[in-house]
Amino acid sequence: MYSIRDRLLWTFCIALILAGVAATYMTFISARGEVDRFLDIELQQIALSLSTHTDGRLPDVKPSGSDEQHIVIQLLDTTSGQTHLSSGLPSPFPVTDIEGFANIRHEGQTWRIFALKTVHNISIITAQPVDVRVKLAFTSALHILQPLVLLLPFLVVAVWLLVGQGLASLNRTAKIVSTRSSTSLEPLPVKGLPVEVKQLVLALNDLLAKLEQSLEAQKRFASDAAHELRTPLTALKLQVQLAERAKTEESRQKAFGRLHAGIDRATGLVQQLLVIARLDPDAHKKPFVSVKLNEVIVAVADELTVLAQQKNITLETAAEAIAVAGMEDALKLLITNLTDNAIRYTQPNGRIRLSVKREQDAAVIEVSDNGPGIAHEERKRVFDRFYRALGTKAQGHGLGLAIVKRIVEIHHGSIVIDDGLEGKGTTMRIRLPLITQNI
Repeated sequence: MYSIRDRLLWTFCIALILAGVAATYMTFISARGEVDRFLDIELQQIALSLSTHTDGRLPDVKPSGSDEQHIVIQLLDTTSGQTHLSSGLPSPFPVTDIEGFANIRHEGQTWRIFALKTVHNISIITAQPVDVRVKLAFTSALHILQPLVLLLPFLVVAVWLLVGQGLASLNRTAKIVSTRSSTSLEPLPVKGLPVEVKQLVLALNDLLAKLEQSLEAQKRFASDAAHELRTPLTALKLQVQLAERAKTEESRQKAFGRLHAGIDRATGLVQQLLVIARLDPDAHKKPFVSVKLNEVIVAVADELTVLAQQKNITLETAAEAIAVAGMEDALKLLITNLTDNAIRYTQPNGRIRLSVKREQDAAVIEVSDNGPGIAHEERKRVFDRFYRALGTKAQGHGLGLAIVKRIVEIHHGSIVIDDGLEGKGTTMRIRLPLITQNI
């Protein structure tokens, strides 16, 4: 576990040190150039000054410049070979043909020299150790950087305080969250927060809003499920009591028959509740595959043909070869529920038509019938869980269309209700986006 403040401080210090090293190097290079130019001029001026005082004789020479500069002088009579040296130069430079500036090795060190020959055949050499120049340049660079070095502790403290001030809002938010109960999902305050922290808090608020919606949906679902299960369970209990009190075998068998039918209805209700429970949490995280809707429609029609034939209902299909991205089992359940509803509510000798076609950038699934239809004022409510239209005689639990709506939402589609075949009945029209990339 690491601290953001410590990491920022260490990063700043390392960056400051690297910048200081780079600045020191660049300052040293600049100072070295200035020192070289200044001292080269001084060597040249000393030599020129001596040349005006030599009239063919070798004068006595003394070291020139300050002690820190260590400038030495050599005078050589090229005619007689006589040499005069200033103190600090134990032996003469082994050069006679150099004129102007040059760097030479002598007595184990590098020297910067300036050589000048006069009209009286006297060679004047002014020289200085290169090490002296390096020391002078380094000293000059340190003098320039000294204020920055003195400011370094103050900069570190300032950064420490600024980082702490910047993180204070995050710490306040953390304290607010830590004091909340597990049921408190109100949004966190964002007033006065810096932009970086505000983005995090806004994202947390979005998550809290989604959690609140999810919890409300679960509470509502649990309440509705408990209410809907109470009736069939009560009926089952009554059927058991009737079977226990039956006096004849015939009445007992009838009671058991009604008991089995009640168990089947309760089982169907539980199965649909489980389907909704599986579709609700994290359904969007399941991977989508390419689903051929025409094949799904044909498969559903084959499975439900027997059920339709029991009411002498004609089941028609018209399916173009269209594929969408989705969960194949869920899409099959969607079409199955719509077709099963149509069979339940369509009168005997009716018609049901399953189709899929392409409309622009969408696949359109239609399940149409010529049954009694759905009143306009109820078309929005039929997708609510456990809702059943008034006057409905067909068996059901009011969950089929709720499951259909949830599957459509997962697949980023839409569903509308329209009139059915022959100007009556119902058409369930679902639009799903076509595949836009390889899956």
